[in-house]
Amino acid sequence: MSLNPSVLNQNAEPEWKNYDDFARGIDTNRLPPTQDWRGKTLQMVFEHGEEMTLRFSADQQRLHWTWQGEQGEDAYEEVRTSPSQYFFNIPLQIPGNECLTFVLNVDSGRVLMVRSTLLPEQQVTNGSRLGQTFNVGQRVGITPSGLAPHLTRELLGYRTLNIYSPNHYYEHFYVNTERYAWQNLRGEQFGHGDMDYATYYKFAEDQYLFTFREKIIPVCSVFFFDFTLGRCTGIFLGLDAAGKVLVSPAGAFIHKMSYNTYPDGVQPL
Repeated sequence: MSLNPSVLNQNAEPEWKNYDDFARGIDTNRLPPTQDWRGKTLQMVFEHGEEMTLRFSADQQRLHWTWQGEQGEDAYEEVRTSPSQYFFNIPLQIPGNECLTFVLNVDSGRVLMVRSTLLPEQQVTNGSRLGQTFNVGQRVGITPSGLAPHLTRELLGYRTLNIYSPNHYYEHFYVNTERYAWQNLRGEQFGHGDMDYATYYKFAEDQYLFTFREKIIPVCSVFFFDFTLGRCTGIFLGLDAAGKVLVSPAGAFIHKMSYNTYPDGVQPL
């Protein structure tokens, strides 16, 4: 497939793959979708007092959401990642270049929301066309318990193997608080690798929210890591080779392979 200079960054190496070239099948090892919230209402309040309500349709995979003067009716995806935990994703039909992603623990009442946005090319100032904002909150009506989700350094220094399918093996190295490195060990991107922007939140013990924003391919991700179960559940938002916005489900078996230690007085950002 020929490279589309309006989609890939101009610094793309020859034979660099587009988002849709490698995304096919990347949800093979993903946990199955669920429908536990149909007909229910979820109310949340975030750390600065912002309120959000999700009203789930009783007979279809759609919901109505309200958030700080915004509202919409959109399709959604729900995955029950453990008996008490859910992963939701809502691609916003309007404006069409954003999605809202949530991790919710119904027992602790804790919730973490990520808003991912594909930016117009002329607004790019830091090397990636993707922007992400993070909101920590709680479920209304439940006294929260346990840890509040927070930015963390705990993943720094780890190498993990993420197996999305028999044709999607990726190694991650969590370099510092702003970047991670990856390489493809099996699949369409075999031999390719890069260092991209990343953000890490700790949700609970051995549970993390990991996001990245690529520089070469206009794509970002939101993943929930559960090392206790050895699974991760997530989504990609980005542009395909034709310039169309795609939101793709993804998921993997995840394994910690090694840990990099630093001498006294030397620590990454």
